[in-house]
Amino acid sequence: MNDVNLLHTLGGGTILAFLLFFGFYLGLKWEGKKAAFVTILLMWLLYFPLAILYWPGIDTFAIHFVFFTMAGYGLGIITNVRATRMKMEGEGTSGGWFHWGPAIIVTFFLLLTIVDSNIISIAGQYKPGIVAHDFREKEGQYNSYQKQMAAQAKRGWKVSGGWDYPPKKDIAKPFVITALDHEGQPIDQAKVTVKFLSTVDTDKDQNIALKETSKGVYRHEVTLDSYGEWTIVVEVRKAEALHELTGKIEIDPEKKPPASK
Repeated sequence: MNDVNLLHTLGGGTILAFLLFFGFYLGLKWEGKKAAFVTILLMWLLYFPLAILYWPGIDTFAIHFVFFTMAGYGLGIITNVRATRMKMEGEGTSGGWFHWGPAIIVTFFLLLTIVDSNIISIAGQYKPGIVAHDFREKEGQYNSYQKQMAAQAKRGWKVSGGWDYPPKKDIAKPFVITALDHEGQPIDQAKVTVKFLSTVDTDKDQNIALKETSKGVYRHEVTLDSYGEWTIVVEVRKAEALHELTGKIEIDPEKKPPASK
């Protein structure tokens, strides 16, 4: 369900809500309020199990819930206004179905919801670098991450390093990691990787494997080719053990000296 376009689920659900409502209202000759109530109830009964089974996130759930509810509710308001006018003016009441007052309100709400759904769709498609390391997106991933952090703390490895001084854009600098166990002994023959995740341009993200240059020391020349903030994720793996640490670095544009007078 997460792979289905948001506009498709909203559009298909809204069309279904309209068909249900007019089936009850015109086909079964129910009054607008009853048709709206049953339509909304059926839409909930259809959508809630799917949302629970394929949880799309609270924002997507909310937009579907509101949209499906307002589709039936809006039709109920419009038909109820017409029914009230018919009671007051008789069967030969003039004017169409859609009184301009409730019609404007419902139309505005639907347009607003469509805009919001587009925003949610775009936000769902855009995954900045730091989101690649966001283990809180899913509860299962978060719990697994917490267990891994607890095991890491208990293991007591000491992993440190980085650059000797802040790097500059487009200039290669050695990135060095030193890995020691809880007794201070070098952790050799480990697999050490570093992710450089740009929070400005995800196309600039890098995943680099460091080479062991001496026991417990791992190194690689790194070039960051974009200004802005970078998230750094270091992973040291030895057999089944994993040690991970994160950090941030800011690549600032070089300030030009003031022009001499």
